[in-house]
Amino acid sequence: MTVMDVNDNVPEWVMVPSPYLAVVSPDAPAGSLVYKLHARDGDEGNNGEVEYFLSDGGEGRFEVDRKNGQVRTTGLPLQQDREYLLTVVAADQLGSRSVPAVLSVVAGSRPPQFSNASFTIALAENTPAGQPFLVTPVVSFQNKPISYSLLINPSSLFSISAETGEISLTRPIDYESDQHRYLLLVRASEGLESMSSAAEVCAFVSITFSN
Repeated sequence: MTVMDVNDNVPEWVMVPSPYLAVVSPDAPAGSLVYKLHARDGDEGNNGEVEYFLSDGGEGRFEVDRKNGQVRTTGLPLQQDREYLLTVVAADQLGSRSVPAVLSVVAGSRPPQFSNASFTIALAENTPAGQPFLVTPVVSFQNKPISYSLLINPSSLFSISAETGEISLTRPIDYESDQHRYLLLVRASEGLESMSSAAEVCAFVSITFSN
């Protein structure tokens, strides 16, 4: 008896971070790589092979390689600082299609992008001061050093490494006397002040039981 795989899955996007952002030089020649699409299909064999398509947007200035998902320039002129929105889909060999995804491409510079728009963490009350308990990574579109800072820092209880984005406590916390929830706002800056982004961090203090 031969068991055949049923085409019961649709391609799903697996690119990170989201939303999908990219930059390209306004002077980029034809064929310049802008972004790499990636989707997975849970079906086996040929049913699980995925192809990629540009369904809308881009004004003819971008093309998608249907086999490898690479988004490249076509050679038509790009307008400085213009944002181009590309709607893309992934399909398997039997025609099942993914949810459309939108790729934002700016012909110029754009601020760094946090891996998450917000972060949530449970912070044990016995966490030592100075010990990093969270890193807030970002994607740099300019390939320049990132500088981190805290825009919101309740009671100056937290510290962040300007170079790595590691967050730590400035003093020990106590579940009985301190707040149980803290909201921080982290900023990542890249060169000019205008090239910055922010993300929220919500820290919940968890009680530590002693024997």
